[in-house]
Amino acid sequence: MNKSVQIAIADDHPVVLEALDNELRKLPGVSVAILAETGDALLAALQQTSCEVIISDFTMQTAEREESDGFGLISRLRQDYPKAKLIIYTAMSNSAVVKRLYRMGIFSVISKKEKTSELIAAVETAQNGKQVYFPSSLRGELELSWAHGDAFAQTKDLTISEMEVVRLFVGGCSLGDICDRLSRTPSTVSTHKNNAMRKLGLSTDADLIKYAYATGLI
Repeated sequence: MNKSVQIAIADDHPVVLEALDNELRKLPGVSVAILAETGDALLAALQQTSCEVIISDFTMQTAEREESDGFGLISRLRQDYPKAKLIIYTAMSNSAVVKRLYRMGIFSVISKKEKTSELIAAVETAQNGKQVYFPSSLRGELELSWAHGDAFAQTKDLTISEMEVVRLFVGGCSLGDICDRLSRTPSTVSTHKNNAMRKLGLSTDADLIKYAYATGLI
């Protein structure tokens, strides 16, 4: 039998909030305690009401600019409410971003392209006390990465040099421009770029640019 939980739902689209509220209230043992349309509203409400499960969109408006990319808000939630199961319900589907979110210790990432039943399954799994939930569409890839630890290890963070090269590249600089600006040889710049893409699990330049936009890198 699933244990009783209080849930907070945050999304900047009222229609999504209402739909999720209606669906989740049907689940046995589920009480929707918070509905928030901004990150600030979510944080304020959680100070007053304890929730075992927090469902939030990836990008939520907050007063702190550094939280606008999503990672800042999620880090704040993880820090302030480490025992809560955090489910990110988002239209974002970049695999590198998804893996980074799992590495941050969230419970699940559910795409808004999935059926509502996937989100319900994540909530029910959280009720059962599990530590992580992978959606069916990504389960094979993520479970393999989880088992090997390759996509979730903290050592996969980019070095300062790799980050410099990535920022310049996605900002429109050519290989020659990057070499001139960083006083590096072409082979060194290429190595930094390739290492960064390998660590992020990206295979093409287009994927790298999409990752940069999704994470607020540019």
